[in-house]
Amino acid sequence: MFEPNEVLKTLAGRGLVSADGCGSVRVRYRVVIERRADGVVAYGTLHGSHSNLRPIWIEPDAQLRLANGRRLAISLTDLVEDVAEFESTGPVGSL
Repeated sequence: MFEPNEVLKTLAGRGLVSADGCGSVRVRYRVVIERRADGVVAYGTLHGSHSNLRPIWIEPDAQLRLANGRRLAISLTDLVEDVAEFESTGPVGSL
């Protein structure tokens, strides 16, 4: 049995975020991986250039490439100055 909203892992590092039609943006990330009643989700923050993150924020689907090379499907939910918040939009898998 597991606890609802159980934090499984927190990752931090440098990576790239991209979306169709937008250039890749170098970011520092913090990803929280959490088990919920409906499955495993990820959310967190990205630190990068506001002007480069803005086009990705407008797009509904993006991808975060972590320092270990793994990829996570995300959607940016907020962008304030150089900090973006995101949520996973697909399977989280083993990161």
